[in-house]
Amino acid sequence: MRIQFVIGNLSDYHVPRYRALLKLALSRGFDVSLIELYDSNNFYEYPQSARVAFMQDAPPETVTVFKNAPGERKHWLLVAAKVGAIVRATRPDFVITLGYHTSYSIYLCLLRTILRRFRLVYMSDSKHDDGKRHRVKEALKRLLVSRFDGALVAGEKHRLYAQSLGIPMQRSRVGFDVIDVAYFRETAERVRANASGSRERFDLPSRYVLCVSRFVERKNVPVVIDAFAKSGLGEQGVGLVIVGRGPQEQAIRAQIERLGLSEQVRIVTEVLNRDMPAFYALSDFVVLASEFDQWGLCVNEAMASGRPAIVSETCGCANELVHDGVNGFVVRPGDVDQLADKMRRLGTDRTLRERFATQAEKTISRWTPELFAENLLALAGAVGAR
Repeated sequence: MRIQFVIGNLSDYHVPRYRALLKLALSRGFDVSLIELYDSNNFYEYPQSARVAFMQDAPPETVTVFKNAPGERKHWLLVAAKVGAIVRATRPDFVITLGYHTSYSIYLCLLRTILRRFRLVYMSDSKHDDGKRHRVKEALKRLLVSRFDGALVAGEKHRLYAQSLGIPMQRSRVGFDVIDVAYFRETAERVRANASGSRERFDLPSRYVLCVSRFVERKNVPVVIDAFAKSGLGEQGVGLVIVGRGPQEQAIRAQIERLGLSEQVRIVTEVLNRDMPAFYALSDFVVLASEFDQWGLCVNEAMASGRPAIVSETCGCANELVHDGVNGFVVRPGDVDQLADKMRRLGTDRTLRERFATQAEKTISRWTPELFAENLLALAGAVGAR
């Protein structure tokens, strides 16, 4: 079987997934190739060191189509022509692409419908409650998505959404939103072995709650700050560290000043991927209070680093990774009082934190790049790729 992985940009998050797929597929005698449209990505503002390292020693079956051209800046007709030429030349049996609404995924769907020479699946973490859904738009989306052969999605609620768009349950699998669990676990252990040195290096408080989030409205960072203020943790020597940046930054800084939290709350706007395990490992727990979130990979990273999380129920990872009262708490989005109460409970009860942390490590242990690879190849069989 010839497998082709088509993606706009192979960011750091996708590298371990693709490596796992490459390793497993080759062990089974399959050919694997990668089409990367762009060598950079407008979404991630920090260096993609894992991608750079991978590309320096990339397999010969790896193609970057547009170099020195940030993602999605080429005309869709040019993108379609380039992708089409490669696909027709390589004649894959099974094609995996990111999403169903990019110019290249739509063209691949059209090509698959016309030629019928390969099976096509998309990867996505969309679900029903990702903001307001519009009936006409969903109908058009259903018309497109039903032309795909299958989907690799984040979790069970995402499978249900794919089903509503025309992908039967037997032609979908979970495992899209995974991280390199071993890297975060092992790095976090090394950090905790030299906790004082790491705290000094990153100027971190002795105890803190961590929020990793972009500063955009739906991420509800102001809600986290209000809840922290109400929790009273600041008066007990627990700080709040926020890692992120975005258009709401000035408003968030003004809120911190207005609440008199300047000494208790620290904002860090730039952290390299390789340094994030230190921020997780030295925290008490992580909070993701989004109004909605497709998944929340920072929760995967926190759990792999041995830390529990509090998440809103509209985050994709809620009740998939984070189970209320088992390895963390699940709260209503925007409910400051409930979030403050859960933060207070977790921040003041060390035994509870340790129990949740142990369960979190057990839960995340299966959400690895190997799960991604196994379920993607299982999906190839389910959709009839040969």
